[in-house]
Amino acid sequence: MYLAVSNLFPIFVAFVLGFNLKRVYSQLNISMVEIISNACLYALLVLMGITVGLIPDIMDKLSLVGMSAFCLATASSLSIAVVLKIFHVRTRTVSGENQSSDVADSATFDIMGYIKDPLLLAGLVIIGFLVGYKSLIPNINYDYIISSLLYLLIFIIAVKLSYSGLNLREIFLNRQNIIMTCLTVIASYLGAAMAACFLPLSLSHSLAVNSGFGWYTLSGILLTKMGDPLLGSVAFLCDLFREAIALLLIPTLSRIGNGNIAIGVAGATAMDVTLPIIEKHCGVSYVPVALLSGGIITVIVPFLIPFFYSL
Repeated sequence: MYLAVSNLFPIFVAFVLGFNLKRVYSQLNISMVEIISNACLYALLVLMGITVGLIPDIMDKLSLVGMSAFCLATASSLSIAVVLKIFHVRTRTVSGENQSSDVADSATFDIMGYIKDPLLLAGLVIIGFLVGYKSLIPNINYDYIISSLLYLLIFIIAVKLSYSGLNLREIFLNRQNIIMTCLTVIASYLGAAMAACFLPLSLSHSLAVNSGFGWYTLSGILLTKMGDPLLGSVAFLCDLFREAIALLLIPTLSRIGNGNIAIGVAGATAMDVTLPIIEKHCGVSYVPVALLSGGIITVIVPFLIPFFYSL
């Protein structure tokens, strides 16, 4: 519980400060804010790649347990996407919402428009990884820099949200958003359970690994401390792959009108690491939903990992 609170508190503070900036400083150049936001986002992605590249024996870990981790990450992400898409379609059908916009989107399909942003995001992470792996940069603890950039980004996102005029109360208390978060958790476990049938991992261990929901800085450490460093490596890589998959899918999903699915695929990272990506590509209206979903999942992660591991 302490781990969840210690991660949520600074994010909460940064968000509250940013959201209330409008009260003390009403004149703000939003275009300049957008430039700063993009600069911070791209720097954060490069630094994320660097920290992964600096991990000792990262290539050995990838070759040893990489396939199991990749299979679990892919199965969970696809399961979430499928379940939330079904939920999204059924909800629209019940409400009688017109789906002609999707048809229009498909008629103007632009392949470069779909792959440009995912390639850019992945390219920045890969560049950072190579810089770290080839030791082209000092091997120091970059956590403070990454955390500072992340909190600054969340502050900026909150500023833009305050200028958007959205009703946060309606979003946070929306029954559909709560259901979406619950379906995200259930669908993720369904995907992991199916993948476990083809992996050299027990069902309980596969579910324990899946319980990180993209929070790789916690899952690997927690399982290692519980006495299973190999499973900890699987969990670390699985959540790393889940974050990478989210980074690649969010821009594409947003272009086809599936912002809620993008948030679900992001898992716990929807409230921090992938929040800037969600805001940039899905729009500021999705930020409260991402904070709600990512926040709930983040709180339950420290409890779910030990629970499934002990089964």
